[in-house]
Amino acid sequence: MTATLKTLTVKLSDAVIKQHAVDPTITELKDPRHPLRFRYRHDRSKGSWHLVRFDKGAKWKKAANWPDVPARVMLDSLPVVQARLLADPSAAATVDGWERVGQVLEWYAARLNTDNSLSKSRRGSSLSAIRCQLLPALGDLPLCKLNADTLDRHLVWHMQAEYSLSYVKSVLDVLKVVFGAALTLKKITVNPLLGVSFSHFTKAKIKPKGARLRHVAVVDLLAEWGEAFTTEPAAVTLLVLMLTHATRITETRLAKWKNIHLEAGEWFIPADDTKSKRDHLLPLTTQAVAFLERYRAQQRAQGYDGAYLFPATSRAGRPISRSQAFAIFARLGAGEWTSHDLRKLAPSIWANLGVDSLVGKLLLNHALTELERTYFQAMGEVVKRNALERWHCWLDAQGFDALQDKTGARRVSKPVALDPSGWLA
Repeated sequence: MTATLKTLTVKLSDAVIKQHAVDPTITELKDPRHPLRFRYRHDRSKGSWHLVRFDKGAKWKKAANWPDVPARVMLDSLPVVQARLLADPSAAATVDGWERVGQVLEWYAARLNTDNSLSKSRRGSSLSAIRCQLLPALGDLPLCKLNADTLDRHLVWHMQAEYSLSYVKSVLDVLKVVFGAALTLKKITVNPLLGVSFSHFTKAKIKPKGARLRHVAVVDLLAEWGEAFTTEPAAVTLLVLMLTHATRITETRLAKWKNIHLEAGEWFIPADDTKSKRDHLLPLTTQAVAFLERYRAQQRAQGYDGAYLFPATSRAGRPISRSQAFAIFARLGAGEWTSHDLRKLAPSIWANLGVDSLVGKLLLNHALTELERTYFQAMGEVVKRNALERWHCWLDAQGFDALQDKTGARRVSKPVALDPSGWLA
């Protein structure tokens, strides 16, 4: 005789599901409190959750698998799923196996630790946002409760009282990246932050940081560096290279002599050292070559003939660390300007020297459109060299020529700051 298959009315829980799993005649469980059905699979240690909606008859939508999504998580998530379907009947009814926001954050943090596609500084800043801000504020929040309202109450509104809006936005951006990655990799079935933007929380405009270094400061900078070169040649050279070529602090501190071709007049920066992960080739003008020859001679006079332009003193065969490089800026900049200010200084002057903005993008190793790449394919190196030659000639008039003098002779008087607008015209 064939056994009659049954649907039981119960108070749904994991214990009840396990209790009735031993009876193969029971195929479904329902709970009169909720529009929910549990259906056993052929392997009765597993099952599936289904949401039942009545619209011209019963309509079933699968919500999740059990035990991936336990009964408690399914029941807690039910109001969110119902609200989602009320707003859009065609929306997914799925529920995720993770219970807390912290589980998603911890998963992404573990991925970051081994993600070699990102720079060390990018990984560090994202991990810092997760550990210092996101986990303390949202770690214990049920995943089904994450939305714009809870995000505002638990994270954004508290942070904006203590931190700059730009930092708050950067932390929110990290959170959105986390959930975007989780959705793409099917770790979650619905992204609760889809469509959420920083403008939902405040209408205040994030003002760009003002320039802390302007063209009028260059004369004094070069004069100070000229004085400091004899006692701190490596520190001064780091700053000079960043000023003269608008390179980033990391790609500058990692520079190797084998990639500096003085005779050919080229500085090659390999993709692994750049933020964009693209090889970067910079022309070396006669001024840059003269300065680097002076620095190389100084290193050899001190008995150093190693690989790096900026070797670490405590770690043989290694370059200075990122923190040591920043310490140079803290010391020589006296807190008045940063490495980013120095990098921004050059392109702010290039425009006044008649350097095309597209050439500036080439020099900064920014991404180009397909049309821009085609335009510069045959003449890219020529236009870069012309731009840097114009820039370094202007710097010579501000005192850069004194830093190229191997004798280290001091100037009788300091040059007068020149406005780059119309210079050489």
